[in-house]
Amino acid sequence: MRRRNPFLIWTTAAFALALAVRWFLWWHWYRHVPIGEFNDNVYYHESANLLARGHPFVNPFSASQGIYEPTAAHPPGFSIYLSIWSVLGLDSVSWHRIASGLISATVVIPVGLLTRRLADTRTAILAMILAAVYPPLFMNDGLILSESMYIPIAAAALLFAYRFVERPDTRRVVELSIVLSIGALTRSEPFMMFFLLLTPLVMFDRRLDWKKRFALTGIAAGVAMAMLAPWVVRNLTSFEQPTYLAAGPGYVLEIGNCDQTYSGDYLGYWHLACDDGSAWPPGDESTIGKAKFDHAWSYISSHLDEQPKVIAARVGRMFGLFKPIHTVNSDVVFERRVKVFTRIGLFANYVVMAAAVAGAFVLRRRNFTLIPFLAVIATAVITAAMSFGITRYRVGADVAMLVMAVLALGALIDRFSPSPHEQPS
Repeated sequence: MRRRNPFLIWTTAAFALALAVRWFLWWHWYRHVPIGEFNDNVYYHESANLLARGHPFVNPFSASQGIYEPTAAHPPGFSIYLSIWSVLGLDSVSWHRIASGLISATVVIPVGLLTRRLADTRTAILAMILAAVYPPLFMNDGLILSESMYIPIAAAALLFAYRFVERPDTRRVVELSIVLSIGALTRSEPFMMFFLLLTPLVMFDRRLDWKKRFALTGIAAGVAMAMLAPWVVRNLTSFEQPTYLAAGPGYVLEIGNCDQTYSGDYLGYWHLACDDGSAWPPGDESTIGKAKFDHAWSYISSHLDEQPKVIAARVGRMFGLFKPIHTVNSDVVFERRVKVFTRIGLFANYVVMAAAVAGAFVLRRRNFTLIPFLAVIATAVITAAMSFGITRYRVGADVAMLVMAVLALGALIDRFSPSPHEQPS
């Protein structure tokens, strides 16, 4: 009889736990919560249903009035995922919330494989269990937001980055490029990881000669272009203004840059008053997005001396280091997060951040590069610095910091109860 794989059993159990947590959140808190009227929840839900009904990537808000115009407010990945459920007839708000929980729960798989690669099986099991129940990794799943899909992608990016570090060859740079491209098609900011993660890993690897470094970088660029081209070309040919991954940056920048977000209670956050109604010219969403970008840039340009303060406040809010209670209360009011989990998540985040610092020392002691973890965290930092400091922009960093924290915890446990250090193939 073939022997059962204990790690596979634990992975299955951790996935079941993660799924139970997320679906219980939906059942107990979100099952009867209305989706809203004009927000990202509605956008993803309705755009997925429109796609399933043969109206690909049209503005769901205008479509409700019978006007089918193209949209690129967000990259297409999460809408495509939800549309698969819609095609199967599972197109209600509840089913899409269930779908969000399912994709989010898969984070335990790359987290387990990554941690086993960096430590051992015992630490990997601990990492999977903690990933299953860590509030910052499941608080978005009742809201129908692309963060649910980005969470496992961030973990996969770390996993495939360390696979490349282990053996820097063509196959593994292609694997990593595919993961990062899927990330960029889910949320815009993972595109930065081509420059913050992949390029440094390749160009700083002394085992490779310079010809090989440039060749692998070129291969990564080719994979990215091949995967992103259909969406980018569609956008360039569909809108009045040049549009690449998304038309939404102008909308985001505008609501984060005004008097209300540069001082007072909302310093570093966003405020509806920033949209004063002046940046709504005739035209499609790319034209409106450009007007909003110009409106935001005009304000930024006239307040350059305040940027250090505002950027620090944004990043501080995201990590719970500046106005943490106001931020989590705003998460409850504006994003409809569950209050008890926002509070638990806030304090759990402090513990994880502190332990992650210790985890960085563990990684260096084991001669692992910190580039992948720092790149994922830096992506979140840059996103908040450029927009505003909300907790869900931190999810990629949450994955990275949790794994680093578990590595520190595993090393501490090993001091009292040694475990064989395994390096899986």
